[in-house]
Amino acid sequence: MALLVALVLLAVAAGSLLVLTRRRPVARAGPPVHERRHDVDWVDRAELAVGQLRDCPYEDNAVGVLAEMRAAAADIDAVDRALAALPAARLRRTRDHLAARLAADGAGGAELTTAYRAVSDRLATAERLHATRDALATRMHACVTGLERVRDSAHVPDPDRTVELVELRANLAQVRVLARGLPQVPAQGPP
Repeated sequence: MALLVALVLLAVAAGSLLVLTRRRPVARAGPPVHERRHDVDWVDRAELAVGQLRDCPYEDNAVGVLAEMRAAAADIDAVDRALAALPAARLRRTRDHLAARLAADGAGGAELTTAYRAVSDRLATAERLHATRDALATRMHACVTGLERVRDSAHVPDPDRTVELVELRANLAQVRVLARGLPQVPAQGPP
């Protein structure tokens, strides 16, 4: 009797294992769920901080930083669209495959060498786009924390706060100019 129970449990376990290993992924019905991006949150936080700086001596400079942040968020959207057209993982696989073929063929053909260089160039562009996006996001984060710091100390007049806001805006504008230097990123408003 115990042997029969053990055999039934073993058969159930084997059947379950078989079902689990043969399951296919289920395709999603509908569009993918998009997470809220941090750069959007930072613009929202900046708008809140600037709204709380109404009638302060720093208001005009804070509004300028906010305008620059909105433009940077548009630049990030442009970079994201450019990155979507350059699937880095696929480019890496293709480059590695071409490199292996070049190594196996010795000198390789001119077409193979040209293809390898083209894929490598596209991959390098994708890496520059990622670096640009990271730089823009980092500067936006610095701007929002700077705006919040000015807001939190707005009750104490300090000329250094004006300088800080001007520097935040200038630093973000510099990174935006670099983003526009990439051929796949169209200009999004004035720098």
